[in-house]
Amino acid sequence: MNTEEKESRQLLRLNKEASRKKPLHYIGVAMILLTIIYIVDEITSNMNAAMQPYVLFDLFNISSRNVNTPEYTKAFNVVAPIQVFSNLLLIITPFYKALSDKYGRKLFLMINTVGMGIGMCIVMTSQNVAWYILGMLFMMFFTPNDMQVLYIMETAPKQKRATYSFIAKGIALVSVSLIGVFSRIFLNDNEPSSWRLVYAIPVVSAIVIGLLSYLFMHETPVFLEQRMGYLSLTKDEREKKLREDKEKGTSEEGGVFRAIRFIFTNKQLRWIFIAGFIFFATTFYTSYYATVLEGAMSTDMVATALVIYPFFNGLVTILSGFFSDKLGRKKVCLILGSVTIIGLLMFVLSCRLGLGPIAAGISYGCSIGGLWSMSDTLILTMPAESSPSGMRSSVMGTISVLIGAGMFLGQTIFIVCQNFLPMDVLFMIICLPFMALSLIILITKVKETKDADLDNITADTYK
Repeated sequence: MNTEEKESRQLLRLNKEASRKKPLHYIGVAMILLTIIYIVDEITSNMNAAMQPYVLFDLFNISSRNVNTPEYTKAFNVVAPIQVFSNLLLIITPFYKALSDKYGRKLFLMINTVGMGIGMCIVMTSQNVAWYILGMLFMMFFTPNDMQVLYIMETAPKQKRATYSFIAKGIALVSVSLIGVFSRIFLNDNEPSSWRLVYAIPVVSAIVIGLLSYLFMHETPVFLEQRMGYLSLTKDEREKKLREDKEKGTSEEGGVFRAIRFIFTNKQLRWIFIAGFIFFATTFYTSYYATVLEGAMSTDMVATALVIYPFFNGLVTILSGFFSDKLGRKKVCLILGSVTIIGLLMFVLSCRLGLGPIAAGISYGCSIGGLWSMSDTLILTMPAESSPSGMRSSVMGTISVLIGAGMFLGQTIFIVCQNFLPMDVLFMIICLPFMALSLIILITKVKETKDADLDNITADTYK
């Protein structure tokens, strides 16, 4: 089948999709389903960090159940560098995500969700480090795509984009407390492999909800309008439009290389990338907080902290969504960055001074609530509101990988230095200066995007 036939069939399919009658209250139903997918995404994203000490105890046959022993450090030094270098897999992500600009959001919403379930299933059944790393690679590949976020932004009313996004994420983050609940139910110090049961319910939920999403969700109206408009053009019209787009520095078609060029030639996106890269170098501490907790308190106390922190994480996230639409993206990032810094300081002090799981859970929850809400603003909301619709998904996928390279930098510094300094001390030394610098760049160099009209953004919008 040649290209013209394929495009003709796709146009026919999209016309049929556009003519599908949406059920009453579709927006509400769609937001509920997308929120459930968000819950799956957040649980998947947090599961490995929460379970890491127990996985290492089991796979490396560490009987002491103590993270402050040479045996645990040795096991950590085997797994952690592999985790760091496995981030290189993220290079593939924008090429994968860009496909949704061509083939639609719905298909990849399903693939991402089911893929996360498969990744957790591989980890759950792992009997050696290699199989465990393979499962983590699956999870790391699918979780950064955040197709549910793009779905919300292209489906929700313009005035409520951030509100809907952050409410959905806030609910999802609160639901991460289920990891703590499952830990209290299934984890047993006398049974090293009991951590596997913590994965069971999330695995089944991810696969089921992923398949259901393909049956019940409609394509986003923004994608349908953009793609159908492009497919309806004649060859001459496309060539003319391509020439015009080249002069503007953008294109109606997505693609990784076009996105990279656009990011580095567009002043707005370039500064968003720089601020995000520096800020993401601080996110490594979210992968090792459970080890710090395990070294400061008992397994039951750690489980209590795991139940508590998601509520404050979700609270900060939901509030940030309301304030983002009212105050603007930049002002809310200044608030979120401050909450992140103060929360991280309090978390370290709570563990150091033995203030207990409640204080540790509250402070850590507030810290990562600010951290990930600001991160989402930098890698999702502001890039989406600074990019033309035809390449929006490509830009979001590409810039998330470019910014994610900052995480690689932070993790590398941390992995090397943790052999000489305590983990919680490194949280302070590395994170605080980078967070402050990122905020300064964001406030002084990036333009506000909260009132952006997603349908009419061009390369010249933020010049």
